[in-house]
Amino acid sequence: MTNKELVAELSEQLGWTQVKVSEVLAQTVEQLNSKLAENATITIPNFGVFQTRKRAERISVIPLTQERLLVPPKISVNFKPATVLKEKYK
Repeated sequence: MTNKELVAELSEQLGWTQVKVSEVLAQTVEQLNSKLAENATITIPNFGVFQTRKRAERISVIPLTQERLLVPPKISVNFKPATVLKEKYK
């Protein structure tokens, strides 16, 4: 589903204009991004949990040259679906 399809479907279900739905969706995504940037855990009931995890630095080896590189630590976003969602799409 694309963003355009999501906005169209939500506007039909809510009875709002597509512009209003698009603005609300953009603000929602902006809030999620800002909270994840602060390393906060976001729980949405019956949907799942978004949280950040820090990956440790590691040494990587290029197979052809055997050159060793230090890969810096990295923060990644993880999503764990709720049990209700897991059971529904098993």
